[in-house]
Amino acid sequence: MTACTDRHYRIDGIFTTDDGTQVWLIDAGAKDTLAVTTVQDGRFSFEGTVNKPFYAYVGRDKQRVHVILEPGTVTVDIDERTAAGTPMEDSYMAFHRQFYGYRRDQREEKAALADSVVLANRDNLVGALALEDLAHVDTSRFLALHAQVSNEARDFYLVQSAYEAIRIQNRTAPGQPFTDYTITGGNPDGSDVRLSDYVGRGKYILLDHWASWCGPCKAEMPHIKKTWEAFHGDKFDVVSIAVSDKREDTERALSQLDMPWSQILDAQRIPLELYGVNAIPHLILFAPDGTILYRGLRGEQIYETVAALI
Repeated sequence: MTACTDRHYRIDGIFTTDDGTQVWLIDAGAKDTLAVTTVQDGRFSFEGTVNKPFYAYVGRDKQRVHVILEPGTVTVDIDERTAAGTPMEDSYMAFHRQFYGYRRDQREEKAALADSVVLANRDNLVGALALEDLAHVDTSRFLALHAQVSNEARDFYLVQSAYEAIRIQNRTAPGQPFTDYTITGGNPDGSDVRLSDYVGRGKYILLDHWASWCGPCKAEMPHIKKTWEAFHGDKFDVVSIAVSDKREDTERALSQLDMPWSQILDAQRIPLELYGVNAIPHLILFAPDGTILYRGLRGEQIYETVAALI
């Protein structure tokens, strides 16, 4: 009984919503639903035992709060998106408030704070979460600390994801050779296409990641067309690749838009994941030998950059 008491947790929740509304307790890493309860008079609760602390979220749909679930009682306020009451949760939230309270230009202060918290918690979830926050501020320091934390912290799913994103970012940064891939049925005629069918063949290639549903992508088309009309030929060309889009929607958009350059269809998330593209439009300019020259060109910058090279 003593052992069970030591592992007991309780979540006292606040949620202003209709009586009977369901609330879930979910293991965030495993994405397993651990328990479901309902709201009564703006309150709900969960109780159980936990063998070791883990990262969970409490709530429903987008109305949810992340919490480090450990023995003890934690109060979760879904209305305010806060959680407090247990040692690790309070420790991480104190760090989180200070870390995100710094201004954008206080990058060094943020990194130093994360550094100290990670090193003091290198074998627990507080350190793992602080390390993942650091990845968005200082990738070099993230990689240095990544080598110093415990295997358990390195295996934490958010740290793994951040490490992989940085690895891809470094592999596909300007100055690096292109990474090839194949899109099955990606040509308009339904045949397979490889990125190397265009890139690394002696021309500057501007690769435009877009989708039919993407308004900002369509807003870039006049700039891309101006550049293509001015320079396409033996030294330069444009390729647009449709991502995260239905093929029929892409084909419908192409019939309405003026995009006379080469098209790759139905790429879905293949190029996004290989090149670490988080948002579209995203343009990559490749050198004639396939080296990545620029990423993220927009607006008049597209024409000006290609003009300077050609």
